[in-house]
Amino acid sequence: MVVDDDDDYNFIIEEIFQDTELDCNLVFKLWAQDALDYLEVNEVNFPDLILLDINMPIMDGWEFLDVYTSRNYHTTHQTIIEMHSSSIYQEDKDKAKTYAKVKEYVDKPISIKDIYRIRDIYFD
Repeated sequence: MVVDDDDDYNFIIEEIFQDTELDCNLVFKLWAQDALDYLEVNEVNFPDLILLDINMPIMDGWEFLDVYTSRNYHTTHQTIIEMHSSSIYQEDKDKAKTYAKVKEYVDKPISIKDIYRIRDIYFD
């Protein structure tokens, strides 16, 4: 699942995943609340990976993580969460490390190399 409010960036991510030829079903959500609503009704098909943007309107990535944690998804699912952002602030990188399910902070734009590295570390 990709949670990012930038349609153009989501298109790039989709192209990168297609280039990897990995067998996966991508779900894109432009709004954090839409992603949480999707997770609520898809307990059986919960994503293996969530690429989560930090800076989104209405509900940002941090607020998403707080709700995700309050719903105990972090204990009931093995989902890997990767924060991704163009933020240059070290505080964001440090804050990401405080969430147990956030495995990494990946600078935007994400690359095919990043996708392969995530696969090799967490899914091989």
